[in-house]
Amino acid sequence: MKNLAPRARMMVAATVAALAVLSLGAAGAQAKLVKVTGSTTVAPSEAASTFLADNGVAVAPVGPATFGEAGFTFPVFAGFGDTKTYYGLLAHSGGLRFTKGDKSAVVRRFVAVRVPGVSILLGQIPGLPGGCGHIAKALRRYAKSHPGVLRKVRRAAQQYPKAARHVVQATKRYCKEGRVIVVAQLSNLSKSVENGSATLSADLTLSRPAAKLLSRLAGAEVPAGAPLGSAVSTVTPTG
Repeated sequence: MKNLAPRARMMVAATVAALAVLSLGAAGAQAKLVKVTGSTTVAPSEAASTFLADNGVAVAPVGPATFGEAGFTFPVFAGFGDTKTYYGLLAHSGGLRFTKGDKSAVVRRFVAVRVPGVSILLGQIPGLPGGCGHIAKALRRYAKSHPGVLRKVRRAAQQYPKAARHVVQATKRYCKEGRVIVVAQLSNLSKSVENGSATLSADLTLSRPAAKLLSRLAGAEVPAGAPLGSAVSTVTPTG
């Protein structure tokens, strides 16, 4: 990871930090790191739906994402977690298109990072410059106030070298294809495991960058911290 560009290296910190937590858990509880696949359904909150409707903003799924009675569903095309906590990372395909009149914005390829204390949802905005610069600044601040994180990242990369290399390569591609922002903070994390599959749930609150983007499109202010809704992921280990 020493040869990785600073911008990408700091982006990787958020994802590989999950590996660090997993490695500590695995050492004490015989949990193991596994790849997972599945899907995530996001049910918009009443407040979010009302804001969009009142301001004439339409939302539609793009790519392989779908919409149904339960909300918007996104396939998990790559992910990992440990078999005890399922802390880790879920990368999704598809996205959402927000449209008002002749203006529109797409947010796609959502990545959920589930780690105690720093659980977030990332999203990519195609066509906008900036790559992972916004994330890098936030991660530098976080690393400065949490000096143990970088040590855990290095330890995790040593314990799971193949997974770390895969994360680095995927992050480089992710950062090149559009501006990456924190879409939401995840809270009230919970999980249940039955018949080999895990159900992971979380509440979503709007981040400051996402609030600015949505406010510009809607022509009305929505505050950071507003409730976005809830997310439920159903995942199954694949190896």
